[in-house]
Amino acid sequence: MMELTEEPTLKIRVVLVEPEGEINIGSIARLVKNFNVKEFYIVNPKTQIGAKAREFAAKAVDVLEKAVICSSLDEALRGVDVSICTSAIIGGSRDVLRHPITPNDLRDIVKSYGKIAIVFGRESTGLTRDEIAKCDLLLTIPANPSYPTLNLSHAVGIILYEVYKVGKVKPLYEVADKHILELILKYVGNIIHLLREDSNKASRLLISFRRLLFKAIPSIGEAYNILYLMRKINVLLHECKVGGKREDNSND
Repeated sequence: MMELTEEPTLKIRVVLVEPEGEINIGSIARLVKNFNVKEFYIVNPKTQIGAKAREFAAKAVDVLEKAVICSSLDEALRGVDVSICTSAIIGGSRDVLRHPITPNDLRDIVKSYGKIAIVFGRESTGLTRDEIAKCDLLLTIPANPSYPTLNLSHAVGIILYEVYKVGKVKPLYEVADKHILELILKYVGNIIHLLREDSNKASRLLISFRRLLFKAIPSIGEAYNILYLMRKINVLLHECKVGGKREDNSND
């Protein structure tokens, strides 16, 4: 049996988006305490958080009482370095929005980044595509393909256990912070705009680059080199566009 000699001090925020069941809210509050998660955010709960939630929270009523209630997912994601949303639905080869990582991939991500938000959707419909697009990565729990959807609290328990196992493992290098990664993505977005891609293609390209960037866990040095390259490409494309030297590929 695995023994943990030290209590993990991971900076994890559990975010529930519009939970519909009071029992699940209480059960998840208990899991938050079981796995020593310090932040519990709830976006627009669709049920009261009352006696039933307190009953299923058991000795984690204090977690319920300290839960942060938000009006939007954007609000719930403020202040985190990386956001990971969850879904049982996997996309096809062209649906890059739904290309997920699995719990096995969490180790390097959790030990490398600072504060991480793990976002869970509604019991009935999960997260919308717009909500998934707001997050940096998508995670799925592999299960029976004919019935892959887990109970919300069960899914939270599996993922928090995987996170908890990471413990106090330290990264081998200093990881680029979110500010640098967002700057890179800003330049990538500008480049896509200068290439005059249609809105659907542009969205897919930017999502793909975002996913690759966060999964890669670049060091500060690597990130600055990527930033330098993207800035140079952006400047050159802009100069070509202004100077009229760029061929128009809008009909490609």
